[in-house]
Amino acid sequence: MGLATDLSPWLQPYADQLNVPHMPTHLQTILRSVLLWTSLQLLSSGLSPRLFPKTFATFSKKTRTSWDIHFVAFCHAVVITPLCARIWWKVRQQGNSHPLAVDRLYGYDYEAGEVYAVALGYFIWDSYISIRHEGPGFVAHGLVAFTAFILVYYPVFMYDGLGFLLWELSTPFLNIHWFLDKLGMTGTTLQLVNAVFLLGTYVGARLTFGVYNSISFFKFVVSPPTPHHPPIPRYIANFYMTGNVILNSLNFFWFRAMVRAVQKRFTAKPKPAEAGAIDPKKVLRGQQGVSVGVRGNDDEPFEREAGVIKGGKSQ
Repeated sequence: MGLATDLSPWLQPYADQLNVPHMPTHLQTILRSVLLWTSLQLLSSGLSPRLFPKTFATFSKKTRTSWDIHFVAFCHAVVITPLCARIWWKVRQQGNSHPLAVDRLYGYDYEAGEVYAVALGYFIWDSYISIRHEGPGFVAHGLVAFTAFILVYYPVFMYDGLGFLLWELSTPFLNIHWFLDKLGMTGTTLQLVNAVFLLGTYVGARLTFGVYNSISFFKFVVSPPTPHHPPIPRYIANFYMTGNVILNSLNFFWFRAMVRAVQKRFTAKPKPAEAGAIDPKKVLRGQQGVSVGVRGNDDEPFEREAGVIKGGKSQ
């Protein structure tokens, strides 16, 4: 990209002043990333109504925009998770021969920098979209991630940041859940199977690995095995620790809303002909039948409570 190549030397002095000297090296990928997610949003806006004409005929303008946002979020998660996992695994396998393992705090790796550039481009797009269309929870998430992936070019925390990007493992299933609702497939077997993967990956990637990764990060920042040299700039340490708390808190708020949404769709109850409460042992032996009750597909009360959306009906 000629423009990025021309801008990099011009941007370098400003990047040096802002203490992110490695960012201009990845400017081309950052710009291409922003262009990619914007193009996918426009592609969805133009193509989706033609693929699903009957469904889109019932959508409000707000829901059509939300469809495009979910589509781009799905694509980003599908792209960034394997890219990130590949480098994270590479660092683990190479051990002390990899620059991010040699220096966990200030280590720099060009390949990792390119992955962060893809993510940074997405969060530039995401921050703009969240401010325009989404609720405070998504705005906070977008701005914290956007700032974190700029500061990583200090360079700082390039290794630890990979673990936080792996949180996106659950995002494709969250978007599939939303798409199935809008396509009139609420309560189907497909949505039930997807719900299992959604809750499983969310608990595994965000609430288990995420919390473990966060504790490891805090210990490394606050009480490292050997003193950091040079010391971590106070503004960087404070930002990452505060952002860590914000993002982990959002994960638990969103999980509560997610569980309630799934429960709303799949509530097991005895079949009408059979009285009494559900006995799991009888169900397993085939002595008691159960039916799954589905009560609507409107999750806005849960989403608004979790700060995901602004007020007002979307459909």
